[in-house]
Amino acid sequence: MTMTSTNRGSKARGAALAAVVPLLLVAACSSGSGSAEGEDGEIRMMVNLTDNLNQAYWEKLVKPFEDETGLKVKIEGPTGKSVAESFPQQLAAGTAPDVIQSIFPDDDTAPELIDLGGEAWAKGTPMFDEYAMGDAHYAVGVGTQTQSLIYYNKTAFEKAGISGPPTTWDELTTDLGALEKAGYAPMQTAGDFQTGLQLQQIYHPTLNQLHPKWQTAVADDKLSVGAAYEPAFQMYADWIEAGYIDKSDVGLSPSQADGNFTAGKVGLYTNGSWFAASLDKAGDLPFEVGVFSPPAADGQAYPGPQGATMANPYMIRKGIGDEDGAKQLVEYLVTDAKAVEAQLGSDGVFRKGAESKQSGVDAQIQGILDDAPALVAVGEGQGNVRLPVTGFNPKFTEVAQSLYTGAGPADAAKSIDQWVDENR
Repeated sequence: MTMTSTNRGSKARGAALAAVVPLLLVAACSSGSGSAEGEDGEIRMMVNLTDNLNQAYWEKLVKPFEDETGLKVKIEGPTGKSVAESFPQQLAAGTAPDVIQSIFPDDDTAPELIDLGGEAWAKGTPMFDEYAMGDAHYAVGVGTQTQSLIYYNKTAFEKAGISGPPTTWDELTTDLGALEKAGYAPMQTAGDFQTGLQLQQIYHPTLNQLHPKWQTAVADDKLSVGAAYEPAFQMYADWIEAGYIDKSDVGLSPSQADGNFTAGKVGLYTNGSWFAASLDKAGDLPFEVGVFSPPAADGQAYPGPQGATMANPYMIRKGIGDEDGAKQLVEYLVTDAKAVEAQLGSDGVFRKGAESKQSGVDAQIQGILDDAPALVAVGEGQGNVRLPVTGFNPKFTEVAQSLYTGAGPADAAKSIDQWVDENR
């Protein structure tokens, strides 16, 4: 396999996985038994099992495929804590499944996977090219999780005299001040992973216009992460100083931050498309929720590129007993209209141009996705657009949180650059 200059160094090899903020991987036990070559006539598929995506969900999803083709699909949960942990272990043990769901290839696992680049059905799937490694395409997905979204309280906007969502950073800052005067927490954030994630999410559309494929530019030594993000650090520090973000928010859990927004106390809340599922579960709210794409810098196009990750990815292992059957299964999962719709209905997964039953919030997110001029890599990146380090997201959160405790924007930029230099 030919790799680009974004190929990671020895410290990082084999560590890259799926997304800026992954879906919670819930440990699920399975026997892990069965021939690695599929001699029992079944297609073995390892999936991420959760409370809502349980064994019954997956078996129901593949049942029409089994009925149509006569092939049998055996659904397996991870033998370890997650699919990400279990798949490499099973590869080493010679017990790996035929089809793998929920994770992406890395430099170690890619040689064990089938390149789907020559399959006509695969080429139209979401973010197919964005997840290429070299010239190869090992993962195909059902949809995307849209990262760069700002949810807002329409009642709060009305009381603050704000006529509509802002499209520039200056407008957003003015709106934050108006929301504060109207008695609302202008912008909600939280601790844990969410501090750094939100800053990345809200800055994606601007950053990817200032520095397209910025992760590759960092890998090629044409840009530093500090230089790319210092304007965002400055903006964020100004908001903290002005009181538009409460310093105590950094001590909250993400679920507490969710609760503050759904209780109607907050004007703006940056989050990904998966938050739509949380809103649905919250039931009737005391206000109407709006969603918009983050502002762009002065002079930039609006809306800007959307940070996004491939959702519900599937990969096929080399050397299996029924390669054609496995390909038919994956084709069904990512192209059959009813199978796609079933998967779009869970965990905030959307697909550009898809037509399915949606809530009001879902419809707004679908419109943002459909209008986005591009879908761009987030965090460490993916495929050929990758930083030369792993572990970026936790470090970025640490740096973002330092702005709450006295570090300045230049300090934050220097800190993230030092970490990249030491770990690339």
